[in-house]
Amino acid sequence: MGSLGDGAVPQTHDELLIVGGGPSGLLLAHELLRRQVPVRILEKRRGPSHTSRAMTIHARSMEMFDNMGMAQRLEEVCLECPGNIYHFPGMPDEKCPKTDYRALPSRYPFYYKISQNDFEQVLREHLFSLYSVKPEYQTELVGLEQDDNGVTVRIKHSDGTEEDARYRYVVGCDGVHSTIRDAAGISFEGQTVAVMGMMDVELDNVTFDDRWMNYYFDEELFMNCTKMPGRWWRIYMSEPTGDYVFRKDQQQAYQEVADRLGIGFKVGQVEWATAWQVRNHIANRYREKRLIICGDACHVHSPSGGQGMNCCMQDAWNLGWKLAAVFKGQANEAILDSYERERKPVGEQVSNGAMATHDIVMGFGKPLEPRYQMTQVPNWESKSIHLVSGLSHNYREAVVLPEGLTPVSGPQPGERAPDALLVDMPKKRLYDIYRRPQFTLLVHPGARAPDSVAEVGLKARDRLDARFPGQVSTFLVSKDKDDRYDFDHQARDEGSEFTSRYSLDPEGRLILVRPDAYIGMACVPGEWELIEKYMEQWLL
Repeated sequence: MGSLGDGAVPQTHDELLIVGGGPSGLLLAHELLRRQVPVRILEKRRGPSHTSRAMTIHARSMEMFDNMGMAQRLEEVCLECPGNIYHFPGMPDEKCPKTDYRALPSRYPFYYKISQNDFEQVLREHLFSLYSVKPEYQTELVGLEQDDNGVTVRIKHSDGTEEDARYRYVVGCDGVHSTIRDAAGISFEGQTVAVMGMMDVELDNVTFDDRWMNYYFDEELFMNCTKMPGRWWRIYMSEPTGDYVFRKDQQQAYQEVADRLGIGFKVGQVEWATAWQVRNHIANRYREKRLIICGDACHVHSPSGGQGMNCCMQDAWNLGWKLAAVFKGQANEAILDSYERERKPVGEQVSNGAMATHDIVMGFGKPLEPRYQMTQVPNWESKSIHLVSGLSHNYREAVVLPEGLTPVSGPQPGERAPDALLVDMPKKRLYDIYRRPQFTLLVHPGARAPDSVAEVGLKARDRLDARFPGQVSTFLVSKDKDDRYDFDHQARDEGSEFTSRYSLDPEGRLILVRPDAYIGMACVPGEWELIEKYMEQWLL
């Protein structure tokens, strides 16, 4: 990237600049715009992609999209996948190890299959329909300098003209070869772990259950395949030499590998195919002053498990509300440090989990028996599905709580906030409440002194509204109606599902949930004033 020379004073833009119009950039734009922060998205590609590598959307990502108001559209265009079957050579299908996602404690006990290009289109349409914002294609960042107050950039347009502009922050959602990461001087350490090919193709003579992701492998070859929405099948292939992966006649290469593995299908018309080196890298930091990186610019993993795109988008979900608060003057810039503290350990966990699956299905040169034994470790399936789905990701190690807070039962600070059905008809769920782009304070009166606990909730609401105006929504969840809370800020826990999933006791509870649907803190009613102390680490 070139440096900026002397010239006219660049125009200062009161918006955030996002470099990269893929899933991470689009999702970050959505999270900023829903908080009234204007954005500009640059994308050097000629236009929307017609091809794809990623194909899975996991449960925690679907909960995120529920929060964003677009889960229903994804349900219309995706196919459900119950999980993965690992076909060890010579083993009957019914005895093969599985990771069955139908056991997940989520409204989305499966993962969705959809080509990344189709998925990105859903994101773009959602973004444009709500905010009239879309990526600027054929527009490239070619120069960048930052100082204490902002970032000056040079932007090259499709007609060759250049524009100098200035922004308060620049976020690089620009992939593995991130120019923002390089300009920030952030190292990207790791190694190449495999070569992989992929194609979308028509298949004949399919004998396996096409709802599942089917992994076939031996000591030298790997292939997995599943049905995608529409007419195509998705196949991935890997082997240590690259002889098959990079062969010119890809249709024949895939057929030979399928035959050698005894899969039995006939490779038909190829829609498209690609091949690449599988890298396992992670950035040593996620921010350098006013330059921030997100998604693949931060980490890239083996595609085993299909976690990469999901982890990238959840980086953006974590960053979005924090960056919005800083931009709007509601928070100190220091809260941006929590983005790396919380998300880098998750990136490392995803990398380690992907490599663990990689070693099972692509452990070339290693005997199959020890690879099979890796699937027989106690709780292997449960740990795998919770990790890959994202439900077990948490920020517990990064949590800072006020002194003197009494520990309580239920989901702990830094853990995912579970959903719960509150009212069956007309249907109302806890996640409907969390959809507000704010912190949410849940007030649960309990059974012993419901009036006094509800009163405590009102005191907390008034204190928080005065100290952090518009940033906390207080919501009563109770067995009975309370006229002191308006209709938009209370609901009945008709089936006690909320009480059960949050392990609430008769004494009552106050639970503060972050804008990204993770538990901030929880307390007994008598310690309600500590909620304000907790909030001071996030907002001014």
